Amino acid sequence: MIRRRLYVEERMSRLAVWSLRTAVFALPVSFIGLALYATETLDFRSALYTVLAGVGISAFSLLLALAAFVVIWNEGLRGLGRVIGAAALALLLVMPTATVAALSIGLPVLYDVTTDTEDPPAFVTLGAVRSRDANSLAYAGESAAAEQRDAYPGIKPIEFDVPPDEIYKAVLSLVTRHKWLIVDAVPPRGGQREGRIEAVARGLPFALRDDVVIRVRRTADGTRVDMRSVSRNSDRDFGSNARRIDQLVTELSEMQGRQRR
Repeated sequence: MIRRRLYVEERMSRLAVWSLRTAVFALPVSFIGLALYATETLDFRSALYTVLAGVGISAFSLLLALAAFVVIWNEGLRGLGRVIGAAALALLLVMPTATVAALSIGLPVLYDVTTDTEDPPAFVTLGAVRSRDANSLAYAGESAAAEQRDAYPGIKPIEFDVPPDEIYKAVLSLVTRHKWLIVDAVPPRGGQREGRIEAVARGLPFALRDDVVIRVRRTADGTRVDMRSVSRNSDRDFGSNARRIDQLVTELSEMQGRQRR
């Protein structure tokens, strides 16, 4: 019986065993980094390095799994199930990271996107409570505006021929529907005060925090809405800020029964 057990153990691929162990170890490393960032226990960069460490371990486990598969195929060893399991677990981390990297190709290095590049909506409350390590809320000026126009030509303000109060309520309902964390909400007051909504949204990848401000301003013919979305920590937004603005403006247009131009 002892000889038989030794024989079975010798026929198991050690590479297969270690590929699975490595893949299993990588998952909690990355998820711990994400969890600590979500609970604000770790700052963004520390959390990012933790997540990337897990991704790196996953990539290594995938290489071990490929090597184990070759050995099993050539020598007839056991462990194919472990190889498949290791590859599946590794791809859970490697594929999303690779996808994000691929999608970011060609996108500008922007973290601040706005419908009004000449007079961007200003953060008031969020500007006072954000961490010192966060990205600056001071708009970068013409250099950022030029990059944004080239990358996202459709990001523009939208105007309606209805009073600001009505538009403000519609915008507030959309922000609530998206479950953004509303930090401040100041309704418009005739032509004396602009409406302003400040909120925190979660964006891709890794549920990064983005700060949002929406301005509702009276015009001669009705109301103009401008929006600004700024990534809090990352130096690039992977297109999430532009997508968020485009989505909200589209939904607001549909809610008011008009087509976007």
